Amino acid sequence: MRRIVLAFVFLLLAGAAQAQQQLEIINLKSRTADQVLPQLRPFIEPGGAISGMNNQIFIRASDANRRQIRELLAALDRPPRRLVISVRQDADSTSIARGGEVSGSVGSDRVRIESRRTVVGGAGVTVRSGDDVLRGQVYDSRSAGSERVSQQVQVVEGGRAYINVGTSVPVPLRQVVLTPGGAIVSDTVVYRDLGTGFTAEPQLSGDLVTLTISPTHDTPGSYGPGSANVQRLTTTVSARLGEWMQIGGSVQEESSDRDGALRYSTRRGGSGRTVQLKVEELP
Repeated sequence: MRRIVLAFVFLLLAGAAQAQQQLEIINLKSRTADQVLPQLRPFIEPGGAISGMNNQIFIRASDANRRQIRELLAALDRPPRRLVISVRQDADSTSIARGGEVSGSVGSDRVRIESRRTVVGGAGVTVRSGDDVLRGQVYDSRSAGSERVSQQVQVVEGGRAYINVGTSVPVPLRQVVLTPGGAIVSDTVVYRDLGTGFTAEPQLSGDLVTLTISPTHDTPGSYGPGSANVQRLTTTVSARLGEWMQIGGSVQEESSDRDGALRYSTRRGGSGRTVQLKVEELP
């Protein structure tokens, strides 16, 4: 008998709790249910439930909890903030080359030793004596170059932006298929996209933006058709709106020295690249 009474009391309490939790449907104005549900679920009380579809939210909870959810939605259900992402990819290169050589022709009518000239330009001196000619040549050259690529793209917070500017390069492709009757050879041309751009996904919290970004910079290579110089970067960073921030870079140095009996040369070169970004809010 006592067990029956306890069970009856439990059912009464459960029924009272169920009566306090009512179903409410809220229509969203600017966001979808998928966009706001992840932020709302942690605030649902034990025993409550929340779901949604398209632009509607379904809540089963107490009056106090539903009021709390409505207050949260007032802050979440607003038009997405519009942003413009700016990315700068800068490159600088330097090269220094120095060298010298001795060339000419000396000897007699029967035997003559000749060293051909390979250096063009620079400063030199020539000594002649009859048929004998000796030339001394030295050179010192310097060069510097720079490249500046700036790109901008608009996106809303939580969206995904993509931009890429470049060219499609034809690449010859030969395929060989072995069959019982012999080899079948087919030649075709495919196109490879080479360019500069980036993919970005921004998230906002006040004036702080968290950005997952993947800039690229691809240029034709020097190793035959289809080769490419590829530079890639993927990172997630946080920055204040309106501030430039360096997110990556690379430095490459090269050197070579050659010495011989009649000539010598030395080369020094280097290149560096930096990637910077800025996110601004549009009115």
